[in-house]
Amino acid sequence: MSEQLRPQVDLLAEEHIQCPYTLYQRLHKECGVGDDPAVGTLIVGYDAIVDLAKNTAQYSSSITEDEHGPRHMGVGSDPVQDDVEEILSHAHPIVNALFTADPPVHTRHRKLISKALSPRSVRALEPQIREVCHALIDSFVGNPQVDLLNEFAIPLPVTVIADILGVDRADMWTFKHWGDLMISGNIDVLSHEKRRDVARAVVDLHNYFVPRIEQRRITPTDDLLSEMVNAQIDGEPALTTEELLPIIDQILLAGHETTTNLIGNGMLVLLNDPALMTRLKQQPEDIPAMVEEVLRWDAPIQCTYRRATAEGSINGVPIAKGSMVIPAWAGANWDPKAFENPEIFDIDRPTGKTHMGFGYGPHFCAGAELARLEARIAFETLLERLTDFSLDREASDLTRIASFAAQGYTRVIMNFSART
Repeated sequence: MSEQLRPQVDLLAEEHIQCPYTLYQRLHKECGVGDDPAVGTLIVGYDAIVDLAKNTAQYSSSITEDEHGPRHMGVGSDPVQDDVEEILSHAHPIVNALFTADPPVHTRHRKLISKALSPRSVRALEPQIREVCHALIDSFVGNPQVDLLNEFAIPLPVTVIADILGVDRADMWTFKHWGDLMISGNIDVLSHEKRRDVARAVVDLHNYFVPRIEQRRITPTDDLLSEMVNAQIDGEPALTTEELLPIIDQILLAGHETTTNLIGNGMLVLLNDPALMTRLKQQPEDIPAMVEEVLRWDAPIQCTYRRATAEGSINGVPIAKGSMVIPAWAGANWDPKAFENPEIFDIDRPTGKTHMGFGYGPHFCAGAELARLEARIAFETLLERLTDFSLDREASDLTRIASFAAQGYTRVIMNFSART
């Protein structure tokens, strides 16, 4: 297919940010590929993304081309401005690690953190997560309504990830501010001003964590950070500080942004489907299936990025060497060849294909089990302790957050009664 015939898309368009699924449906009827000149080539077909995700040699996760390692400077093509470079010069050196590394480097990183983030280690956090959920509900249960995101869906994962990384709770919201900026620096196109903000956050976060990393090398403690700092498996050398800093940033993404939007998106589904809400109250064992369908139907993370290391083609569309390729995991979740009637939310959906809410292949999200656990416990405790749910549409702001790569709501105000 020639460049002229390749479908053109605008990922920065407000209509796409508010409803990306319309574009995915259109591309599925065409060639499954769209071109955004400002960002890159968008891939939405399920099978094409499976092939892309497996082919780490052709489609690299190390997307920066200036040998600086992960830059957090957005996914646009504009060079980083001199004043931003000056700010970044005060950051600690970092290298491509885990999410932004390719095998065999990625394989080593994954092996070294697998123990800290293993299903068994994550399941051990259940009492702690449940305690945080109940404490948050205690703080608003005497009121007739709650700002669901700000009072519950944001502080829950932020508290949990801060605790397991050994961040003082007094520093938690500063920690979240840095994390939000660096997450945006990983997935969005940034303005010059936003790049400056992100660069300052990078420096501040490095200044916060480097001494904590070094201290845990000397005196290990009982937290995830200490496990990552001191992990040694099969003779592999321990992770360096240059490797640990970007991995911590990636855990921030998996640890709070994804879970916040997963809870918010899921609750909107329930508020609009009272029958499903009632079913889950009566059959809480169905909550995990509901969480999985939210991950498919309205995924918190819509896409990530790869850099083509050589010329190739996807679905007959030529891909130039050095160009950005964007696997739209959420688009694959709406592929009618993989999921029958994908626009329908159905927790009883046959599982012939695995959804890509956490990606696919070697770079499948390392924090997936933590996000699933937090979401399950969140819905269990909300439905256990509250009832008579309704959405205050006038007070809510159901516009989507300003990102084509992440999907969540701006403000969800929910009425409820406390269960006796």
